[in-house]
Amino acid sequence: MLLYSTSMSGSGNLQLYRPHDVFTAIGRCWILEDEFSYPINPNLRNSAYVHNTMRQEWAWSFREQQMFYDELVGYKLPVPRRLASQMPRDTIDKLRKVLNLIREENNRMKINLNRYRTQVEIRESVEGGWYDHA
Repeated sequence: MLLYSTSMSGSGNLQLYRPHDVFTAIGRCWILEDEFSYPINPNLRNSAYVHNTMRQEWAWSFREQQMFYDELVGYKLPVPRRLASQMPRDTIDKLRKVLNLIREENNRMKINLNRYRTQVEIRESVEGGWYDHA
């Protein structure tokens, strides 16, 4: 897991992690890259910094999910369930649960899109004669 230090509004160095690092460290197939980092220190778990970052990540993830949905529908691919947008986000704990769910949903959509694009590429390569010698 990649950890790095950054300063947070003059409060000194703070070690941060990205959700991508956690998921890949536990052996999950995680395709999405994260723009957002959270402090490792458990005492900062409910800080204003974390809450603001979580709200920004929610807005980003929601837009990203809409983009993935549009692409899946455009390619006429099955769309996985999207329950995160229907769940309440009024407290920090509920927001944390919803963020975990939308990360999972977006990752699943991204995997489906990557799988489809790979299949199309392989099909085009075979039809184009790239694999005649094989």
